[in-house]
Amino acid sequence: MVLLAGLLVGLTAGTATTATAGTASVSCSVAADCPKVGTEVKLGAPTPGATDKWQKTKTNGVHYKVPAKWTGEKIVGDGGKGHEWTSPQATSEGSDQHWRILVQSPFVDQTMPKPKELNKLGYYASYVKVEGATKAVLVAAQTDHWGDPSVKTIDFQLWVKSERTGVVTRFMGELPPGKKGKFLLNNFVPTIQP
Repeated sequence: MVLLAGLLVGLTAGTATTATAGTASVSCSVAADCPKVGTEVKLGAPTPGATDKWQKTKTNGVHYKVPAKWTGEKIVGDGGKGHEWTSPQATSEGSDQHWRILVQSPFVDQTMPKPKELNKLGYYASYVKVEGATKAVLVAAQTDHWGDPSVKTIDFQLWVKSERTGVVTRFMGELPPGKKGKFLLNNFVPTIQP
């Protein structure tokens, strides 16, 4: 069962991944609308001053901010080279899983996904505004954490096509459920400078 990364990368690049997983069945017919995955999470307005103490960083020329105490490391994954940022706190007591944001730029597939097609497959996809991007597509849902189904999480993926360079970058990750994760998502997305 693959939630966002494997299905979406498979749709756009024909490759598989184990980046995130959840409760969705990928066997539904593409000809008909599939059952929805998790609970929809829409991008909201940022909180003024929320990212003032967040750390400024960049991945291959794409600038963004992440929460102050999160740590990052260079990675190479199914979507290409990038950075993975993880929270200091684990997803649950005794767990070795942490909340995370993965940034891959340039993303292995430079084709922007289409929300209409993703929504037919059961995802909650929409175009969102990212300053400096010609297009940005967000998929976000509250669902079960891929590493521990007993933990709820906000899974998200965001593709951003730079107006300046034309390069497509993928941001994805798992954020805490409910208001905390929504707060992080609402404030993370507006910090991106593609």
